[in-house]
Amino acid sequence: MNTESGSVGLTETKTLTLPEPFTTESGKTLSGVRVAYETYGELNNAGDNAILVIHALTGDAHAAGFHSADAPRPGWWNPVIGPGKALDTDRYFVVCTNNLGGCSGTTGPTSVNPETGRPYGTSFPVVTVEDTVRLQREFLDAIGVKRLRSVIGGSMAGMQTLEWGLRYNDFCDSVIPVAGAARLTPMGIAWDKIARSAIMADAGWDGGGYESGTGPKKGLGVARMIAHITYLSGPIMWEKFGRRVRDKGRLLEEITARFEVESYLDHQGGKFVDRFDANAYLYLSRMMDLYDASSGYADLKAALERLRTKCLLVCFISDWLFPPHGSIEIAEALQSLGREVELHNVESTYGHDAFLVQIAQLTRIVGDFLSRLEEGGPIGLDAMAVPADTRRFVLTFPAVEVRKPVLWELGKKFGFAVNIIRGDVSNDSGWQVCEFEGGSGEIAEAVSYLRGRGIWVDPGGDAPIDHDRAEVV
Repeated sequence: MNTESGSVGLTETKTLTLPEPFTTESGKTLSGVRVAYETYGELNNAGDNAILVIHALTGDAHAAGFHSADAPRPGWWNPVIGPGKALDTDRYFVVCTNNLGGCSGTTGPTSVNPETGRPYGTSFPVVTVEDTVRLQREFLDAIGVKRLRSVIGGSMAGMQTLEWGLRYNDFCDSVIPVAGAARLTPMGIAWDKIARSAIMADAGWDGGGYESGTGPKKGLGVARMIAHITYLSGPIMWEKFGRRVRDKGRLLEEITARFEVESYLDHQGGKFVDRFDANAYLYLSRMMDLYDASSGYADLKAALERLRTKCLLVCFISDWLFPPHGSIEIAEALQSLGREVELHNVESTYGHDAFLVQIAQLTRIVGDFLSRLEEGGPIGLDAMAVPADTRRFVLTFPAVEVRKPVLWELGKKFGFAVNIIRGDVSNDSGWQVCEFEGGSGEIAEAVSYLRGRGIWVDPGGDAPIDHDRAEVV
């Protein structure tokens, strides 16, 4: 077992059965709902030092520590959770639950329907982000949590985290959506559609009525391959695989011979079918598609008016499944409503999975935010200091500034060269990675000037990537 500093050590996934029936958004009622969960740290007497961690699409409640002394891997966010880490278990009671509709202990399609004595399969009701958040709240009530210091999660969990702020801001002090959005893009929905179609086209799916241990394994494997493509990015695929050949000397001899990237996808698809249920994948991916925080409101700003807790948004420039624009529009809307909100856009080549592998930046941002939250410090545009020796920056532009020649004006005002490395700018928002060729004093002034104009400024630059972390979830 890894004995790294800050480990929570051996952990165990437990289950709790809610005493009352649970009614979904669709109006269907589930009896005896079980919730799988893990906890780290101790709940204080007041019950108000808890942090809820929410997992991504195919994750589970095992977020930190090891299930046994010889376990090959720790929990999926082990570098973030533990004594002295960003989610410090010496200070916080950290809770992670498995999503409703999943297959890792919480009630879902693989669970036995008490009315029939057989697994639900596709008779399980369609469930939503809102359903899972309400279930999380009921679970926390059941284990004695009186208030949350924060809720944090990435990807689909970023949606759930946002929903916590909209629905239960009287119960939590802050929300931290990571690599998330208020709704999935049409492109994201399209990729999910293809993945579900691969599962349902497999004869083994049998309308969702397959027996335990069987099912559409080939279709589920293909669905996982499709998902992994959306989790990466073009640059990181070049870095990880290039056009290297796995089956050297056989490409002109065998139609099944593979490039390295093909071998990687085969590996990811093959190992996924051993741990995940196909019907659960259908339900959870549909849950992600269905969420729209603005549904029922005039626009997103009107919907976000309900969010009155502090909010930290973290996004990654290379993420094309949940691109930075999704976080930018939330930040702008909350700013216009006078809320305490921060946005941090991280330089990255990894894509959507960056929130799992670029731990150094994420822990720095989240740890700093939580420290200020505890100390009653400022939350906002210029609350997090930029290191004095920084020369490379990620500038994130709100709509009011994105159409202006900001960098030209900056160079003219301060008299130093501004080198634009890369960027993605549209009519309503955008970001650019830049290098400033000036002295420390004038660069600090420039950062202050930019922030004064409402532009988010973050340190840029590459950081170590733990490629292996992405395979945990």
